[in-house]
Amino acid sequence: MSFARGRFGIEYNTAKTGDDPSGLLPWALGVVFVVAMISLVVTLVARAKREARDEAEVRALIESSGVDVASLASKGEADVVQQPLPEGEAAEAPAPEPEPELPPPEKIAAAGTAKRPTKVTNLLMRLETAEKNRDIAMAIDAIEQLRSLPGNPAADLDDPLARRLGVLNMRRLFGHDKTPWTTEIVVKRGDTATRIAYEHGSTLASFAKLNGGNVDKVVLGRKMIVMEHPRFSLVVHRLTKTADLSLNGKFFKRYYLQGEVRGEVGAYEMPERLRQLCAEKGILLQPDDRAELEMLMPRGAVVIIAEL
Repeated sequence: MSFARGRFGIEYNTAKTGDDPSGLLPWALGVVFVVAMISLVVTLVARAKREARDEAEVRALIESSGVDVASLASKGEADVVQQPLPEGEAAEAPAPEPEPELPPPEKIAAAGTAKRPTKVTNLLMRLETAEKNRDIAMAIDAIEQLRSLPGNPAADLDDPLARRLGVLNMRRLFGHDKTPWTTEIVVKRGDTATRIAYEHGSTLASFAKLNGGNVDKVVLGRKMIVMEHPRFSLVVHRLTKTADLSLNGKFFKRYYLQGEVRGEVGAYEMPERLRQLCAEKGILLQPDDRAELEMLMPRGAVVIIAEL
């Protein structure tokens, strides 16, 4: 586009010239649009798969509890009472195959014939509702209440509930919402990622994960998230071959050991790397689990080896 003398004086000449690049603009916009649509489709498909997996896990957990959710929904939560199955029905029905988020088949079969107290039934329904609505805080609260009921009436579901609680706690910690374990800071002059993590009693790895993964250079004035002096402790159970991680005195996540624990019963202080203590005490964790624990637990955290 250029200027030229016209009928009314100096006017724009709208004719394209050979060196005018404006003809490439529609093509560039088209490419950007196609790339954006592909990214959107990939994101939606991944989200749908994740939501379907979460709903399937919770549905399997509810079904394994022996609660008929469809019939309970019409009755309401106030007067829900699980009716026992007819005698002999559980023996004729095939035991379901074990899934990653479920207890062993024999426990599932036993759960199917158990009469659930109203409180347990209501909390299981509340958990299902929270999962469908993707309300992590509500789901965590429902599981914690189920695991703390007097007399432990949901004892046969404790392991799958503990597994699910660990997944939800991790999502909550590294999600975008505010949590009771983190605080927001503003980078000031002289700050480094290592210094920020150290001053807040956290680890550099968790600080990086909370802020997008790359904190090699922190920008002055930037708002960042860091764990606020987390009090982690890991209890290794020799008999059940599990390791329960607690954060600030509350259960956080459960891990599973690959073999017998050779270390003596007692409390130990975590060194620079958890793998050092694991090697000394014969604690065999999955590599990914050990790496996750090293990311979360700062040096000096307590590791307890218990018999039960």
